[in-house]
Amino acid sequence: MSKKITRDDVAKLAGVSPAVVSYVINQTKYVSEEKTLAVKKAIEELQYRPNLHARSLKTNKSMQIAFVCDNLRNNWLEIAEKKFFDRGYFVSHCYSRDGDEFIQMLIEGRFDGVFMLSNRYTAAQLNQIAGAGIPVVLYKTRDYSFLEPNIVAVAPDIYSGVEKTVNYLVFRGHKRIILAPPLRYNMNMAKGFRERAYKDALEANGLPYNDHYVCRNTESENSVLATIFDLVFAGNPDERPTAVIAGDDYLAGHIIQYVKRLGLKVPADLAVVGMDNIYLADMLSPALTSVDFSKEEFSDRLVDTMLKLIDGQKPADQYIAVSLAVRESA
Repeated sequence: MSKKITRDDVAKLAGVSPAVVSYVINQTKYVSEEKTLAVKKAIEELQYRPNLHARSLKTNKSMQIAFVCDNLRNNWLEIAEKKFFDRGYFVSHCYSRDGDEFIQMLIEGRFDGVFMLSNRYTAAQLNQIAGAGIPVVLYKTRDYSFLEPNIVAVAPDIYSGVEKTVNYLVFRGHKRIILAPPLRYNMNMAKGFRERAYKDALEANGLPYNDHYVCRNTESENSVLATIFDLVFAGNPDERPTAVIAGDDYLAGHIIQYVKRLGLKVPADLAVVGMDNIYLADMLSPALTSVDFSKEEFSDRLVDTMLKLIDGQKPADQYIAVSLAVRESA
């Protein structure tokens, strides 16, 4: 049986004290660059893996972060996950569930922090997590009545993204535009940034807001596609929509394929715009126009904000600037 590598072995090889090894691993105290590099080199050479359970008992931290998502296909979160891993944290991806039981399970999971990539929860439910002493970084998509101080927003500027998209589509001659929020987006919760930007941008361009063009049932892909079918093929031809703004690129991709199966052309019959500008946007045919933001910047701010909250600090809400990556679909 091979000998278990300990912190003392790393310290001996690096020529430092065991305490310095702990400082480097936990990033709790300043260590000179020379000693930090020596410790990291020794860790790699010895393939040392800290005992997370022992560290948890000593520091009262689990070194685990929960990512709560309405869908688990946000591949760009890999960047943030790696940055947390490099800081000694393990990330668990959790599929959002309705009800207080799920909130209680999050609290009992002993996570050091929660990244809430979901709008399904009320302010009271979010405050319940924060009230248990667990910091929450919120991918904020709407306004809330009151949030605890240890709930901080880090998100792309969704309002600006929808506003830019509506302005662009109107410039291209579109007057009847469908708004299709992300799957499982709770449309019963008021004050959503997407809906407000959509309404404001239409009215700023001299076009009336018509709730008829907003997808209210987002529980599944089929429910969204059924709404689009009804809008495109029912009623007065003069009222048929000519463009759709999808809540993310996966949904936009499904809409493009569905429209093509119906015998329509994108963008000639229906222009489609997504959001997030992931790798899928270039792979679709036609290539997808999408709202873009820096995933690297987002990940840096998410990790920095979460670690400051865990450390007891109170950073400000942060919204990442967005732009429109124009391709053939619109």
